[in-house]
Amino acid sequence: MRILNLFAAIAVSIGMLAAPAANAETRSICAFDPAGKSGDYYALLNEFAIEAAGWGAEVEIKVYTDEETAAKDYEAGHCDGVVATGVRLQRFNRFPTTIEAIGALPNYDVLKSMMNILATSAGAATALKSGDNETVGFIPVGAAYLFVRDRNHDTVKELAGKRIATMDYDQPSKTMVDRVGAIMVPADLGSIGPKFNNGDVDACYVSAPAYRPFELWRGLGESGGILKVPLAQATLQVLVRPSKFPADFGTKSRTWFFGKFNHSLGLVQKAEADIPSKYWISQDDEALAAFDELFLSTRLKLRDEVKAYDSSMLTVMAKERCKADSSRAECAEQKE
Repeated sequence: MRILNLFAAIAVSIGMLAAPAANAETRSICAFDPAGKSGDYYALLNEFAIEAAGWGAEVEIKVYTDEETAAKDYEAGHCDGVVATGVRLQRFNRFPTTIEAIGALPNYDVLKSMMNILATSAGAATALKSGDNETVGFIPVGAAYLFVRDRNHDTVKELAGKRIATMDYDQPSKTMVDRVGAIMVPADLGSIGPKFNNGDVDACYVSAPAYRPFELWRGLGESGGILKVPLAQATLQVLVRPSKFPADFGTKSRTWFFGKFNHSLGLVQKAEADIPSKYWISQDDEALAAFDELFLSTRLKLRDEVKAYDSSMLTVMAKERCKADSSRAECAEQKE
């Protein structure tokens, strides 16, 4: 969903840092950057560009304020790589983008375990390639939570019939809204805040970094709240054409980004901590079980009918969930 966050890419020139070569090839990466060059990830991506030069890849970052345009330009061959959320990149390879599956990663510890696997596993390295596309980096950008204007709408049953702002390109979220029995109201990053704040919808889903820029406290008011149930883990993913990069670029890049996991997650957790505690709505065991059941049924539908999720990725994530908590009901069923 994905969805959901304000992140910045950067434009840097690193020719002076690369080994001298008059005809050195420059690779271009189309990077989605809704906040221009002023976002929290400017320093992170600057470090990445410097590291890439050391790996023999001079990279030019082309900044886009529209994510879909960046993805389309990559698809059309105008760029050698693209930085965008997983849900936007699903059409290139379902394996890496399935890490954003509905309810598949219930906390940041399990997310970190999965990202470690993606950074170090030889089997994952193979699956991260599809044709001349390779996912070479993951940046955690926060769990997506449901923001509701009425904090009494805090269970699966209570959400039936409610209007939920849903990214019109996010098929998994559209499927979940339908399974809840809620009403989907099409939205995008530019309209989701106003729709929620003006009362055009009863709920919307975003990650914590969007709270302040979207001024979501206006929609929450005195009666609203945020369901403390991660709907999905949003990621910023780096996808490149491996034929344009050195042979070991993907491995080095994924290792480097995983090494920055704690830094990236720290930005997210700071944004979560900045939200007033009065808004967070905790769930009891019964409510959590209902959400888990909803998430599982939605993932199975998206795997088997919609074909939006990769089955092998779902299986690995299920194993990681059960490794972290073997008491989960799904651990005995093994449906994924």
